[in-house]
Amino acid sequence: MGYQAVPLGRASASGIFFLMASTWMLLLSIFHAFPARDIAVSSFFFRGPLCGGNAGCGGFVFSRYESVILLRWVLYVLPYLAAAAVISVIAAGALSKSIGAKIPVRRLWLSLAALALSTGLIVNLLLKGHSGRPRPIQTNFFGGHMDFMPAGSFLGQCTSNCSFVSGEASGAGWLLCLIILLPRKARLWLGPPIAITSIATAILRVVVGAHYLSDAVLGFLMPIVVFSWLVALEQRLLPAAR
Repeated sequence: MGYQAVPLGRASASGIFFLMASTWMLLLSIFHAFPARDIAVSSFFFRGPLCGGNAGCGGFVFSRYESVILLRWVLYVLPYLAAAAVISVIAAGALSKSIGAKIPVRRLWLSLAALALSTGLIVNLLLKGHSGRPRPIQTNFFGGHMDFMPAGSFLGQCTSNCSFVSGEASGAGWLLCLIILLPRKARLWLGPPIAITSIATAILRVVVGAHYLSDAVLGFLMPIVVFSWLVALEQRLLPAAR
């Protein structure tokens, strides 16, 4: 039996991209207009009094647990392992015509391009390098020395590796893009644990005070937006593509 991918026609692919891009912009607008939501969510995981520039305040206690630290590093490497697996599958398809006929080679290349463009270029090089937004643990609310800035402000004091948006949440969001590329039976078994692990990675960045909720949500959605754009572009330029 040949490979059975999730069907995405030209209209549906373009519609999904429009929906995801619009959702991303809408959420950014909401987080920017109501920045107190970010502070409230981070405060939920902060034990002790908020700092407000004063000494003797609390901290993000989950960031101190060795089990949480270990879990973070395990989740951190998963997108890299998944990317290596995708490359291995593409290589196998190139070496064997029978394997190549059963896998969505072009979509697999698109998934790697989505990872490079979203997590690599947009998130880690552009946004995190130039947004200026301090992480929660860097702000005076939570024991740091920088002022809190709302999502999308680009006026903060952070100079590099900033909070907007989360790179690890972005890598985790990319894992969701791979689910539709799995064979049907594999989607049924692997889809739910991939989705749970992906979402847990983004949540953990908020729990330990490394990112605000807006950073995690918008970072998580970025590769999905980019992947849906690439698929829509593929359908427009190459209508017969799998």
